[in-house]
Amino acid sequence: MSNNGAKKKFSIQELSLKRRIWIAISLVTLIPLIVIGYHFSGLYISIHAVVVAFLIVSLGWWIIFEVFTSIARVYSNSKKTLQNIGEDAPDVANEVQSLESIIDILSSKMRSGLEQLKDFSQKTEELNHEVSRKVLVLSTILQANDLFSKEVPSREILQFLNQRLKEIVEMRISFCVLLDEFSGKFELASYCGIDAAKVEEIIDEKKSDLYKAGRTFILDKENKNFPYMKLANGLDVINMAVVPVLSRNQQVGILVVASHLDNFMFSKDDLSALNLFSQNIAIIWEHKRLSHKVDELEVFDYLTGLYNEKYVEKRLDEEMVRSLSYQRPCALLFMEISNYKEYQENFGPIESEKLMKKTAKMFREGLRPIDIPGRFGLNRLCAILIEKNKRQSQVIAKELKKKIEDNFKNQVKLSFSVAENPIDGVTAKELILFAESHISASEANEAS
Repeated sequence: MSNNGAKKKFSIQELSLKRRIWIAISLVTLIPLIVIGYHFSGLYISIHAVVVAFLIVSLGWWIIFEVFTSIARVYSNSKKTLQNIGEDAPDVANEVQSLESIIDILSSKMRSGLEQLKDFSQKTEELNHEVSRKVLVLSTILQANDLFSKEVPSREILQFLNQRLKEIVEMRISFCVLLDEFSGKFELASYCGIDAAKVEEIIDEKKSDLYKAGRTFILDKENKNFPYMKLANGLDVINMAVVPVLSRNQQVGILVVASHLDNFMFSKDDLSALNLFSQNIAIIWEHKRLSHKVDELEVFDYLTGLYNEKYVEKRLDEEMVRSLSYQRPCALLFMEISNYKEYQENFGPIESEKLMKKTAKMFREGLRPIDIPGRFGLNRLCAILIEKNKRQSQVIAKELKKKIEDNFKNQVKLSFSVAENPIDGVTAKELILFAESHISASEANEAS
């Protein structure tokens, strides 16, 4: 028979306490009984048998001694352990009962320690979750600021914030309604998890119910006093948080998150995240408003230094009113670089910008100080010619065309058109449309 593994060496220490006691009792009682039985039966017992019996009985007593020594050692160690953890040993005379009491106390302490360890583990997990959430919020704000610095459209940034907010607070719906300064109405700015048409329909139906005092309102299992209940019913949700978007202490919108979870309650972290997102949305809204203000105040084109399109149109209206009042002529000159796109493809955008700047400079120098030069679109220049009729304006346009084309050695092709008030239009828009249509016609004639 093959030996698959090394045989274990027999040791009395490997036996259980119960087995050792039974062996000891057997050795102490059974052997003496056999010897006594032989003695009374009259049978001869040799001295050797007595010696062997004595040794076996001694072995039994040794085993009993080892058992009780082990118990005494356990008792002593348990007592020391109890003292180390700051507990007093029970005042019991019987060591066995005392050992039982000590073991009960240690078991109780161990159970308590395990429960504390479990609570600590749970708190650690909650703390990790809280930290990861705060990191995610901070990361989102930093990404939004990065997009903001790269001049990404505000609507895209708001959409990004709504998507991340929905994930952070674990909601089903998230949307933002902001004030449109042009229309003076609150409009849907961004949304996530819901159809835009549905939200816009609710906004139109419940305008008076949407904008309360500038503070946060909550609907969950513990907060039922909710002034936006119609909104919640319209969205078919049972949990909702409505946070005002404030700019300079004035409400300019609301940020809404909602879900349909049972027994849900918004935490302090949820509300903190909502307020932080609301503040960033307010910053984006304020920046957009200021950008529009700056655009309205800006009158010069950044590249050429001439007046921009908006200013030219405004001044043209004023000059047309003045010319009609004083019965004096007023003309609008348009000049276009016909091959600008071709020049851009051949020489690149930088050279094209240099071309436009140089052309604009020569264009302005060829006009009188009282005329109003401007840039109109990508490759068009224009000028309001004060007290000049159409014929006089055409002469000026031809001189400018020849001067600029000669300077660029005919690398630049120019087209022009002239419109006069009130022959070709009685408003700035009419005059501009006439000039634009005729410059296109002149290009077609040159091509043919």
